[in-house]
Amino acid sequence: MKILIVDDESGTRNALKTGLTSFGYQVLAAADAPEALKIIESSINTVEPVEIMVTDLRMPGVNGLELIRSAKKMSPGLAAILMTAYGDDHIREEVTNLGRCKYIDKPFVPGALLNIIEEILAVQKPM
Repeated sequence: MKILIVDDESGTRNALKTGLTSFGYQVLAAADAPEALKIIESSINTVEPVEIMVTDLRMPGVNGLELIRSAKKMSPGLAAILMTAYGDDHIREEVTNLGRCKYIDKPFVPGALLNIIEEILAVQKPM
């Protein structure tokens, strides 16, 4: 199963990639939305497409919510987790309304992210 990490901060991106890889996930990483969308598009018709995208909210150019919306147009079954230290109720509601999307406040412990990933995987994908 492929997970895509999208964060403009290389330290966060690399730490998440290393952590999730150590739990047996195949992890790809992107520094921004255009790179992430290219990765998702190129994986759509492969044996193992990206199933979950973990993205930061605040990034230069396209923010995480906009990225999730664009990615889900390309790959409707894609699940997403939005990470942010600047969340509010409005953002949480928007994430919930996107379908197969979750929200996590920064900073978080690795186990919290793993729990959300497992929760997403436990729910059957829509047809």
